[in-house]
Order: sequence, then C-alpha cells, then structure tokens
Amino acid sequence: MDCKKVIADYWNLRSSTYTNGENGFDEEERIVWRRMLENSLPSGQKLKVLDVGTGPGFLALLFAEMGHEVTAVDISLGMLEKARNNAKSLGIKVDFFHGDAENLPFEDCYFDLVVNKYLLWTLPRPKAAVQEWRRVLKPGGKVFAIDGNWFNPRPDKRIKRWITGVVNTDMNKNPPRSFFDEFYGPIRNSLPLYEDISPENISVVFSKMGFANTAVNPLQEVQEFKKSKLSFTQRFLRDTSIFLITGQKTA
Repeated sequence: MDCKKVIADYWNLRSSTYTNGENGFDEEERIVWRRMLENSLPSGQKLKVLDVGTGPGFLALLFAEMGHEVTAVDISLGMLEKARNNAKSLGIKVDFFHGDAENLPFEDCYFDLVVNKYLLWTLPRPKAAVQEWRRVLKPGGKVFAIDGNWFNPRPDKRIKRWITGVVNTDMNKNPPRSFFDEFYGPIRNSLPLYEDISPENISVVFSKMGFANTAVNPLQEVQEFKKSKLSFTQRFLRDTSIFLITGQKTA
C-alpha cells in the first residue's frame, strides 16, 4: 500500500473542514500562539521560515504576520488550496509549494527556521524528514516541532478517544471516527510515531539526526487557552497534551 497516497487522499478530503487550531483562525487563539512563538525566538530578526506540512497555513500565516519571509509546503493539494485562500483573505504573503516533508524541494542551508504542527505522527519515515529539515537549515538554524500524544494505546485513553469522537460527530465538529480509521487503519503500523509520540521520543530522533540543544516547551499558555474554550464534558474527556520540541543545527 502506498502510504503517501493514502495520507494525501485523507487530508485532501479533510481539507474542507480541518482547521489545525482549536477555533480555526479565531483572532484570540492566534494571539496566544503568536505570543508563544515570539517568546521562543530572538527579537528583531527577520527570518526565512519553512512550514512543513502547513495544512491550512496556521503556522505559516502567523510567522508571516510577525514579519518573517515564509515558505510553506504540504503533500495535500486540497490543504494547499485552503491555505492559499486563508492567506488571501488575511492579506498575507506566503510562498506555497506542493511537496513531501521527507523529500523537500529546497536547496541546502537556505532557511533560518523550520516549523511544523501536528505532522510527525503521520510520517512513514520521521527520521528522514528530520534529516531533510536539518539539510535545508543554515548552520545555527532551528527546528520547531509541535505535536501531541494523540493515539496513546492505553485502554482508558482509547475509550476517551472513542467517546470524544462520538461527541464531536454529534456536534458536527469532525467526520465520524470510522472515516479516519478507513484511511489510517491499514497504514498505522507503517507510521513509527503513530502510537509512540512523546517529547522524549522526538528529542531522541532530533539528537540522532544531528540536532543539538534540544528542549521541550509544554505550551502551558496554549493548553490553558484551549481548555477554556471547551465544555465541561469536553474538558473531562480531553487528556491529550501538546508540546513544542526545539533543536538547533550547529554545523
């Protein structure tokens, strides 16, 4: 089975409803994310930023708003179309490309910062992707990877995910869980970080691929904001923690 085709097909279909942010491009949420990102970077520098797996462009547009020169890439043509529309509606310039996170169409040592959000869990070869991100970074450049423990295999977490899926489907927030399983069920064993994603595991991958100064940010402010927008039932069911892993190319 061609994992990449399955992944692209799924996200092409999801592109009409997927937001990548808790409330899409709601300004309040974007302010929280932007403040976190600004605090993670040196002030006063205009950077060349690459957003890998941009989806609807959430991170790409934030970095562009902050004054950086942003390039974004995604394997899904549907997501790229949505990202371009979002950029147009906000009046923001981003260079969008169709491409593969594990085989980037960019030259060596070009970007100051490579970012991604909710991407690593869905990659068949995450080490190859991280190696590519290092290749396109300048010496001293950094990588920011945001992800979460979405598919923890513990039985209690599986039950909560199932109930959450039912609740969200009833509220028309997401397609039925069976829709996701139809695509990812046959390929999940080919995705090394699908059930095994954690700050510790990503830090190990970063180190093995040559990144130094790895660090973990639990994104406390972002998580508190996200919880504040949930109902009591949703807060009880939600036990996914998101996090930011950073690393630096030293040579």
